[in-house]
Amino acid sequence: MDEVIDLTFVALGDSLTAGYVPYAPMNPMDHVFPYTAYLDNAVIAEQSKKGWEHIHCTFINRGVNGDSTKGMLSRFDSEVASLEPDYVIVWAGINDLFLGFPLDEIMGRLKEIYSKARENGIEPVACTVTSITRENPVVPRIVELNELIRGYCTENHVPAADLFSALSDRSSLLLENFSSDGVHLNADGNRRVAHTIYSEVVEQILVGLMR
Repeated sequence: MDEVIDLTFVALGDSLTAGYVPYAPMNPMDHVFPYTAYLDNAVIAEQSKKGWEHIHCTFINRGVNGDSTKGMLSRFDSEVASLEPDYVIVWAGINDLFLGFPLDEIMGRLKEIYSKARENGIEPVACTVTSITRENPVVPRIVELNELIRGYCTENHVPAADLFSALSDRSSLLLENFSSDGVHLNADGNRRVAHTIYSEVVEQILVGLMR
């Protein structure tokens, strides 16, 4: 019998991580479609197919509506490190961009989050920032920030999920069928996020444990 392996992932982020959907049906519970729920389901489905039942994955959502990279840094110790997870999935930056913070300042705080994770024995998983559905001066800034994130992850061997590419069209805009209001995602959008994080990061982690 294989030894049981427990893995814990904390999802750190803003309303996108929390799964907030402003224009959902009347049922209040339908206003939240966190990608972590879909990611949990994806792992369970694959476990039965591949014989990974002895690997137990727990996904803890720590998304806060309206949060920024500064806010995430301030609550890292209490809401991430205190849980002693194996991984922290960091999806952050869109609110900083809308607030007009300089790109180097945003990326600097993201680097602090990634570094703080490793200092606490937690492996960071970076996510590129998803776009919006309409032309706006923030879109080129999203593209630039994502280039910085990709470059940092390549240089520092940080696992990364390219959510921007998975949910955008050729014009770098968020595909409307994935969005609820032009910025936030609907259920289909969060399913795509979960699929992307699973296929680009989580699956490789699980495969590595089987070697």
